[in-house]
Amino acid sequence: MQHPDAPGLPVEFGNAGAVDTQGTGWFVGYSDWCKAGTHQLRHVDMDSAARGPLVKWFAHPPGDPAGQVKPLSTGRTVSVLVSEGGEFRIDFCADPVFSPGSTTTHCLRQPGDFVVWGPGVYHRSFGLRASTILTLRWEP
Repeated sequence: MQHPDAPGLPVEFGNAGAVDTQGTGWFVGYSDWCKAGTHQLRHVDMDSAARGPLVKWFAHPPGDPAGQVKPLSTGRTVSVLVSEGGEFRIDFCADPVFSPGSTTTHCLRQPGDFVVWGPGVYHRSFGLRASTILTLRWEP
């Protein structure tokens, strides 16, 4: 679902176990079930020349990486909380300053919670509690 505080920003969030995958389990991919509605970031056209994916598995200790701004996104990225008891906050903004009023924040708290974002977005993250995050990135 589109983040309610992210009008105009290509950011969606949800829980992988709660997404209607019509019994397939695929919550990001080429299938028709993820084309409809606001799930355009999770759908990849079959004719696309997508590159990737890049896959990252990282155990973030509390306070890591202390909110350092990451480079401007050029592709699509999905981050999923895989650990129990974790809490991981990610801020999104169209500018690297993260001005109040134009910054969207989302917290991953339950295993399977995910956030996906598209190109043209800056992000920064905060490990509020020890959190293992699986991140996949692919380029158009």
